[in-house]
Amino acid sequence: MMTRQKWLLHKIFNPKILTICALTITLSLTQATLAAYKPPSDQKPPSGYTDSSGIRGRCKTIGTGSLTLLAPVTHVGQTTSVHPTFAWFVAHHQRMPMEFSLYEFDNNDQPHKLIYKSQLQSSPGIMKLSLPQEQPGLSVGQKYLWQVEILCNRNRPSRNLLARTEIEVVAIPASLKDALNHEQDRTQRATLYAEAGMWYDALSEALNPSNTGELGKAAANLIQDLANLEQSPNSGDLSQIALGEN
Repeated sequence: MMTRQKWLLHKIFNPKILTICALTITLSLTQATLAAYKPPSDQKPPSGYTDSSGIRGRCKTIGTGSLTLLAPVTHVGQTTSVHPTFAWFVAHHQRMPMEFSLYEFDNNDQPHKLIYKSQLQSSPGIMKLSLPQEQPGLSVGQKYLWQVEILCNRNRPSRNLLARTEIEVVAIPASLKDALNHEQDRTQRATLYAEAGMWYDALSEALNPSNTGELGKAAANLIQDLANLEQSPNSGDLSQIALGEN
């Protein structure tokens, strides 16, 4: 039996199927202001490389709802970090090989240049990856495509489960930089980033203190904000979030 301190988030915002199971949310007892994500005022639609579902391929053993990117899919999410953090959710408990890839878009809006690739093993719950500091930083003003692929069948890549979306690196606004310089609390920093439309920075701050596979209150609030946004008539296909009840 679940309490209101531990919820089960069954469905999130992969814009067509949006099914996530067994994501534990640990709610804090503090009354701090929670982050509220507001998309960039100049939000851009994704290219054709991010389709309406955000998911391609099918793993027979785990199903399409097994992988969800914790990032905007119906618009291009922004970051001020040149070494951003990427996050996704794995619903299945079967450990499988996984590959993270990051591509740079060229002047023709084609993601041809591979920037970074990492081989991983899937793990149930939230997984995150930060671009290593020893890697060259991303370029401000540049758009990138990132994807996570579960390698269901190395001999038949079309069967692999692939989720992809886009990220844009932007210069940090002076007002936001000044506010961050006067704020050390991670929840409040996440709120500042979220209200400025910087999804990746906000989620990174919110996830930082969390245990692997768990979601704190600020991060859960952010993800619900994005889920609500992505299911609105103006933002693409409907999505549903089901929270466990007592």
